[in-house]
Amino acid sequence: MANFGVYIEITNNTGAPLGFMRADSGSCSPCNAPPTIPSDGRQYEVHFDDPCFSEGAEGTVYYVAKIDNEMREYAWYGSCPVVGSNNASGPGIGNWTGPGGHPTRISVFINAQTPGWTPWPTSAISETKTMRAAAAGKKPSDPNKRVKFKSKK
Repeated sequence: MANFGVYIEITNNTGAPLGFMRADSGSCSPCNAPPTIPSDGRQYEVHFDDPCFSEGAEGTVYYVAKIDNEMREYAWYGSCPVVGSNNASGPGIGNWTGPGGHPTRISVFINAQTPGWTPWPTSAISETKTMRAAAAGKKPSDPNKRVKFKSKK
């Protein structure tokens, strides 16, 4: 069976870890993405799978990082339809499969100067625990977890 998956291979040289925020994908394109992409010059793979074998894969993956005291959101999109042309977009894309062929492989290299990111998000939201944890490459704590405080006597 042919592989119509999307593989986004990200090399992060920004000086800060990228924290996974979310993935938006097609109806039959589960995403396997690392929770953190360290700034270590190594390649890390995001994979949109095609388990249905009839549609092909597509999706956008979102990561955030705090670089130069600013929260940045990076988004990469890729598609590999069974019928039609492949697509790829996002900051730092170098080589990729192109509009034909499968699977779609997209090579990304970013550093602190790479354009194409967007400020993330408004200042009110940027103070949330989830965002800070993601930017630090950590898993956020459970918001429903109860914490007991001891009172001073």
